[in-house]
Amino acid sequence: MTEQVHKPQQQRSREKVTRILEATATLLETTSYEELGTKLIAAEAGVSVGVLYRYFADKEAIVASLVHRWFQVDVQIAERITEEPLPQCSQELLEKLLSAYADRFRMEPGYRRVWYHGPRIAALRADGRQTDQAIAERVHKALVRGYAMPDTEQFRRRARLAVEVGGNLLDLAFRESAEGDPEILADAALMMDRYLFAPSTSVSERSCKSVT
Repeated sequence: MTEQVHKPQQQRSREKVTRILEATATLLETTSYEELGTKLIAAEAGVSVGVLYRYFADKEAIVASLVHRWFQVDVQIAERITEEPLPQCSQELLEKLLSAYADRFRMEPGYRRVWYHGPRIAALRADGRQTDQAIAERVHKALVRGYAMPDTEQFRRRARLAVEVGGNLLDLAFRESAEGDPEILADAALMMDRYLFAPSTSVSERSCKSVT
């Protein structure tokens, strides 16, 4: 079971749930998922095991809730960056996005460990796909607004595939290095940008148009 047993309504209860999730993320920095247990999480969070089970059925449910919150932040990052004043070139926009997500691997407690060594929770697959789609939609809107990308289903599809490619390249960049492979990260934005604007007769002209 991966769902929360009881969703907190009161502020005090929400704070306890947040402490449980933050404690889990902190523990995952140094503890493998296999070694992680609800007693350990409860002790780190400063709550009783009974309180923990009031909100979560097991450790998988806790990690699922933690990842779900990370998905929400991932979408918020895309919203923030694509709603800011856009840079001169679309590649610079993609570099900003990739840099923000790279910082998640570097600085978010437990993020990298769960990404590579966490459980494969079936219930999160749909959430992950929805997150990628939400990010792609925001990227597409920014490219239409600032870089003359056509507002068509074909180019929405390209944006979705580019986001998928970017996620896989981030995966590759951080697989062996906690800081990320700088060459892969640099190439990722270039590859995404060239793919996104491949149908254009002039890639440089279209992708570096002045922001309107």
